[in-house]
Amino acid sequence: MSNSSEYAAAQIADTGSPMQSLHLIDEISHRVVNEYTDAICALGLAATASRDMRVQLALTSAAIRLRAHAEAHRALQAPTIDGPMDLVDYVGQVCTCLTKASLVERGVWFTVIADEIWLDADRCWRVGLIVAELVRNAARHGFSEGAGVIWIEITEESGRIHCLVCDDGCGGPTTRTGRRLVEALAVDLGGTVDWNFAPGGCCVRLDFPRTGATELRPPAPERVSHFPHPAATRRFR
Repeated sequence: MSNSSEYAAAQIADTGSPMQSLHLIDEISHRVVNEYTDAICALGLAATASRDMRVQLALTSAAIRLRAHAEAHRALQAPTIDGPMDLVDYVGQVCTCLTKASLVERGVWFTVIADEIWLDADRCWRVGLIVAELVRNAARHGFSEGAGVIWIEITEESGRIHCLVCDDGCGGPTTRTGRRLVEALAVDLGGTVDWNFAPGGCCVRLDFPRTGATELRPPAPERVSHFPHPAATRRFR
């Protein structure tokens, strides 16, 4: 269920029109939210019914983790607004949810270094889906045997936006479905994506134009702030 939003977004390339795709995404997302709710409630009822403290703790822990995955799913739902969004804030929210859902228990932490960039909500959403897939891939394959670091850098130069997602894991390749999704979303953005796998890690570069974006706000002084979870930090230029 954790990849449901990305799976739904991948259907954009396989359906007749953008409107049909959005209806499909909304339908899948609605079903998944209901499934998460049912599963969390079932775990809670089972924990309450058990008289074994160890069972209660295990079921409660499972419910908490499932709730974190549900929040990650909600963060990746299609936006309901038509106006501009702060790209870095949106990516930060997605990464915070992913950290709580699956990264912190693996000892994986990340840093976001970025310019302040405002894009149309639909384009921000696609960038968020790409970043989420790359982060999950790094956690699943690159850090399957231990802790590590993921860093994301988002910059703008000469009308193009560059997004780097790198890790210091074992450099494991992405899945065929995941790669297809990332490439399809990059095409939607009018951009390109390149993978570089090495024994010391993986680095993926997404480049796309600012088409459909609002003007970049005046650059703010560099500042450092922490995500809600201590396992992640973010730094803005």
